[in-house]
Amino acid sequence: MKISNVLITCSILAITALHLPSFASDSHQKAEPTLYLDNLHIIDINTGKVIQNRQLQIRAGKITAIKPTNTSITDEHYVLHDGKGRYAMPGLIDMHVHAFDPSVFTITLSHGITHLRLMNGVKEQLTWRRELEDGNRIGSTITVSSPIISGFKNAHLHDSAHTTTEAISAVKKAKQQGYDLIKAYGNLTAPVLNALLQEAKQQQIPVAKHGPHPAADMEWSALARLQSLEHVEDIFQGPLNFHQNRKKLQETISKLKALNTPVTPTLNIFWHLTQISAQKQSYIDSLPSEYISPIIALEEKHGQVKRWLNSPPEMAEHNKNTLAFLQEITLQLYEAEVPLLVGSDSGVLLSPHGLATHKEMELLQQAGLPTIAILRAATVNAAKALGKESQLGQVDVGYNADLILSNQNPLKDLTTLQHPDVVIKHGQLFSREKLEQLRSKAIDERSLWQEMKTLLKAN
Repeated sequence: MKISNVLITCSILAITALHLPSFASDSHQKAEPTLYLDNLHIIDINTGKVIQNRQLQIRAGKITAIKPTNTSITDEHYVLHDGKGRYAMPGLIDMHVHAFDPSVFTITLSHGITHLRLMNGVKEQLTWRRELEDGNRIGSTITVSSPIISGFKNAHLHDSAHTTTEAISAVKKAKQQGYDLIKAYGNLTAPVLNALLQEAKQQQIPVAKHGPHPAADMEWSALARLQSLEHVEDIFQGPLNFHQNRKKLQETISKLKALNTPVTPTLNIFWHLTQISAQKQSYIDSLPSEYISPIIALEEKHGQVKRWLNSPPEMAEHNKNTLAFLQEITLQLYEAEVPLLVGSDSGVLLSPHGLATHKEMELLQQAGLPTIAILRAATVNAAKALGKESQLGQVDVGYNADLILSNQNPLKDLTTLQHPDVVIKHGQLFSREKLEQLRSKAIDERSLWQEMKTLLKAN
């Protein structure tokens, strides 16, 4: 994603020092009583089975015990919440998000996404990461990538790397500044990408690469042990050279299987551009504008959105056919046991945060993936990729109490997760009504100028 220099220049003089609302949680700062959630059915993500009639004990944001329903409580100070036979599962993890506005984290939490991986890092996100982890801001916690390291020249929100020296320097800087991973773009040359990967290994910082394939004249094996590879669209555009060549696809999938590196399909964003190209302005008008950053809406209006609004009917038909093929690729990756992750690429092309995560899961289901495989891609697979498999992605003793409670069994109906009855984050319980209130407040207090300030300070 690029932010135009014209838009930035025109806005500089209008920026004033603003204070970001923190949505501070007083209760999280105090010593809290033990929380008990009784009368629940737990979704075991690993087995795909439902463990019926259980009571969860939660202390200091962690699950500390799982017992049969109606087990006697001996704590002196506790809060008991009747789960009313709801289904409990881990909070969802969206592994590909673009966000420069902290209201995003409240919006996503309200839809059951308890953790995000931001894929275009800026300095302000590191502050938000700490506030979210400490409970001083209510929202999904975040993993923050470096600024995109790419072969572009002078691109805002990118660190340009045209030489091995520049790549090494960019990795060292990202590590020093405290980013969680390196985001490597697909247009890096083989020598530059190899240097980036070697330095990242030296600095012990993981790498996610745009495009599930190596640079030209580069060995596939160099992509082993990366945190992830992004966008099945880039399999179609890269190794397949824009052809639905199924023989070449099988060869590519075999190479990806050998890597055992997770792939994030990001079907949602191609579905999104397909809708714009087919339905034009009527689709744009149907989007929840309150979910979409004003500055991104303004930027995209003159960029990608304009392109697809002006595309001919033939392009819309081409996009539909391509989307079906991307879903076919995704199914074949699953059948080949290539690890998959849920990532919406929300924040691009007006794709609404939170809702886009569920659209990605719907598209995976339409592609033919079993429901339990989709839930694993959004929980335990993601946690493992992040190196947080002992903290996130399961409902078990010792894990973070980041949970979704739903009236219906999500193994039978994924849509029940779109508007959870209860979300628990850091062990703090939020009803659906409370989540809606927090979301409305975050949207109302969103600041165009604060977001512009964040972007201007990025590089």
